[in-house]
Amino acid sequence: MIERPASALKELIENSLDAGAARVEVSVEGAGRKLLRVRDDGCGMEPADCRAAFERHATSKISDLDDLEGLSTFGFRGEALYSIAAVARVSLTSCRPGSKCGFAVEAEGGRIVREREAPPIPGAAVEVRDIFHNVPARLKFLRSEASEKARLARVVEDAALANPSVAFIFKTGPRATLEYPAERAAEEGERLRARLGEVLGEELAASLLYAETRRGGVLLRAFISPAEKLVATRQLQYVFVNRRPVSCRTIQQALYRSYEPFRAQSRHPVAIVFAEVPSGDLDVNVHPQKREVRFRREGEVFEAVVSALSGALLASKSGSGLDIGHSTAVPYPQAPGAGSVCERGAGRDAQPSIAFEPAASGPRWHRPPLRFLGQIERTYLVFEAAGGLLVLDQHAAQERILFERYSEQLRSRRPAKQKLMLPLPVKLPASAVEQVLARRQRLSDAGFEVERFGKTSVQVTAVPELFEKAADVEEIIHRALEHFISPAAAKADARYDAAATIACKAAVKAHDPLGEREALALADDLRACRDSTCCPHGRPAVLDMGREELARRFGRSGPPPT
Repeated sequence: MIERPASALKELIENSLDAGAARVEVSVEGAGRKLLRVRDDGCGMEPADCRAAFERHATSKISDLDDLEGLSTFGFRGEALYSIAAVARVSLTSCRPGSKCGFAVEAEGGRIVREREAPPIPGAAVEVRDIFHNVPARLKFLRSEASEKARLARVVEDAALANPSVAFIFKTGPRATLEYPAERAAEEGERLRARLGEVLGEELAASLLYAETRRGGVLLRAFISPAEKLVATRQLQYVFVNRRPVSCRTIQQALYRSYEPFRAQSRHPVAIVFAEVPSGDLDVNVHPQKREVRFRREGEVFEAVVSALSGALLASKSGSGLDIGHSTAVPYPQAPGAGSVCERGAGRDAQPSIAFEPAASGPRWHRPPLRFLGQIERTYLVFEAAGGLLVLDQHAAQERILFERYSEQLRSRRPAKQKLMLPLPVKLPASAVEQVLARRQRLSDAGFEVERFGKTSVQVTAVPELFEKAADVEEIIHRALEHFISPAAAKADARYDAAATIACKAAVKAHDPLGEREALALADDLRACRDSTCCPHGRPAVLDMGREELARRFGRSGPPPT
């Protein structure tokens, strides 16, 4: 089924690859709505085959029924062209190498309307114009031009990653937007790594671990991030089975099983996994677009992935620690309008306390006096509060504070921003770059300003004002992208999750040292929150034990003397 221009492009590229193409050139206009052209230098087609390709269920990819049990091609050429021609105006031009004349066929509405001789250019070229011109209901469900262009770029990226010996060119105008030259290294692993550098960026590709294994009939090659270089987004994960880009639950579960000893909950591995299995052990027809696959021996595939990836991770980490949760100390930001800190008395031994406005209701610790006693494990802030004991989890408390401030700014779509002194480059695949730029206004409404910065990067020029340090901005951007580029990002629950995640990353961390002034200011800001009991993820922020509870715990009959 052709859902959008990217669906048609995927089918056409697979046809080119099945034809043995060494070079595939893609040109689009209007993000594929106006024109989608794929030209290759493959084996070409005879005139009779060009006509037959537009017949329903026609294919040149099987010679007898036994081929159905061991199909090694991507699909049926006729099925793709028939489906595309049913919703667009399509022309196919092709010529066999050595032929003196080529042949061209034009189809519309699922039937051939014209055929003619063509110049003898070896290979094939397919032009798709005015897609969905006769299905306006489907046309209106396409997204913005930038979004559809990002999907087209992802299709080219997938094909390029899976076929490093094939050259790919992607044009959205006179110049190439993406260009991947054919990799000529002798070893497949070397060709794959070189292509990764072209698609994901040289720096990221060079940092990845390589794993390879053969278990039974499964050959596995994978490039994965070291345990200490996990990222905050799943967008840098690609899975290919027999060179087909797929979503595979078995492989994904095995991937995360391999990282279990090393991974914090909010961190994700970069992973590019290539699996080769006998075609008879693979069912690719469980999804209309063949995006999902089913294995005959799922356990064998699972074990192959876990064995290879776990081995690579353990080998890379032998003799070194894995302090994944460590963070650099960041002082608590004294925001405008925060509660003032007053000095009681004067001199070296003067004890600061916080100046509260009178509170008629609310928790007991909201009422003065509040005296800072110290910090436990550089994580918990301890206060004397109205004769009782108050303990704040510094991270959860500030997460709640920042969450409420940021949520209010998101509701108004006017978040306070701060320009970065130096723009921060964020490495992303080219298709993800297009996704980011397609959601630039949504990101701006969330406080982030981004610009294109080369083929595989964007640069962040501004972030929400609540970020006091730039150390975590790259990870924060990954998290923001994870939330804001999805179609569901406009929903209230998605906005809540995005605000909670970003507040979490901006908040002071456990093990960050805080002084007396910062601790008292944090307590005052928490007092002003609508909900001061827990962080937005539901983890408690406050332990409040009044004087009566203290007396009871120590077996006293009444409150201690004041």
